[in-house]
Amino acid sequence: MMKESKKQIIECLHSIYNEDKKKLRTEAILFGEKEDDLGWHSTASLGLSIEELNTLETSVSSYQGEMPLDYKNFLKQTNGAYLFDLIHIAGLERNYKNLSYHEETHEPRYLNELVRIISLEKKGPTRLKDYYFFGESFINGTVFAFDKEEKVIEFKEGSLRKIREFN
Repeated sequence: MMKESKKQIIECLHSIYNEDKKKLRTEAILFGEKEDDLGWHSTASLGLSIEELNTLETSVSSYQGEMPLDYKNFLKQTNGAYLFDLIHIAGLERNYKNLSYHEETHEPRYLNELVRIISLEKKGPTRLKDYYFFGESFINGTVFAFDKEEKVIEFKEGSLRKIREFN
């Protein structure tokens, strides 16, 4: 189980990227600017309140069931994240108004959207009964889910063939 606090996760990203960061009006923090204005390596957002967390869980519970505790704890720390230019961890759409293109591109991947896409895939509805999907890697063409024991499972996108698992 994840035992880190919000401060520890953000501090970890701060220690990796040092002063190479930028804070947006949405409270998102961008870390590790790429050369030639090609974006950022990692993004963390303002964590969810209990009310927001309940709203998110309710909106996907008919597809995914109960939200895993580790994922809930993560979302309290950061509303989704983009980590190390590799993985998008989904969160809640907050519907900010008048965002710039830059701010909009650094909003988290929305869990509702991720689950909807997986539910439309050939094997998605079956997998949604047994796994709680929460993230994806466009680079690797994979999606991530918790199993019933809260291990993280990586699946090949589309076929949802299990690739590996993590404790």
